[in-house]
Amino acid sequence: MTKLPKVQLIYFKLRALAEAPQMMMHYANVPYTYEMAWDFYGKPWPEAKPEVAFGQLPVLVVDGHTHIWQSGAITRYVATLTGTMPNDPLLAAQVDSVFDSTQELFPPLNPTVNVTAGDVHEQRKQTFLDSFPATLKNFARQLERTEDGPFFFGAKPYYCDFSAYHHFSLAQMLKADILDPHASVLNFMAAVESLPGVSEYLASRPELIDVGTGPKLVINGVAEPTGIKAGS
Repeated sequence: MTKLPKVQLIYFKLRALAEAPQMMMHYANVPYTYEMAWDFYGKPWPEAKPEVAFGQLPVLVVDGHTHIWQSGAITRYVATLTGTMPNDPLLAAQVDSVFDSTQELFPPLNPTVNVTAGDVHEQRKQTFLDSFPATLKNFARQLERTEDGPFFFGAKPYYCDFSAYHHFSLAQMLKADILDPHASVLNFMAAVESLPGVSEYLASRPELIDVGTGPKLVINGVAEPTGIKAGS
């Protein structure tokens, strides 16, 4: 058996770009640590940012020395550790097509849920709600093309499935019944939630509360504002 590398995932107090990799590692029982940027770098993020590749997080640190940035690159590497990367190049390209489509949901969705409040939140929320049904219909169409399982490419989940779940679940925080028009999407969500390891992770991760008024993550029983700063 190949020895797994030491994996450290560096990010912020956000339910955003680090979710799919964490779900995947829990699914495959791959050990890792999740570290806040200010703890890992030993200084506030604005001071650490100039030292970080392209000034971006998340960063995945492998065996203490190899740093991988860009959430897509991180997710694809984690897929090789978790058995969620197809061996067939053609299938891998199809999986990546769905994954890239889910990544396009990040700009309109993740900041709206994780950061904004008040009038800005309401404006961004409405813009998203106006456009998402057409996008969701496209995802549902892809799911419905698969006859042998609940995931995008059959009975086995690939890395695109975890990213899709993350973004769909955030959409539900803006409108609880937004997925209801598509039974295939609801079935997909239930299938991901029932995966071994994933169900435990979803139940134990910090709860995201006060979306739209002042988003917070409940970390070790303490509600802390989301964002890139330490403390509450």
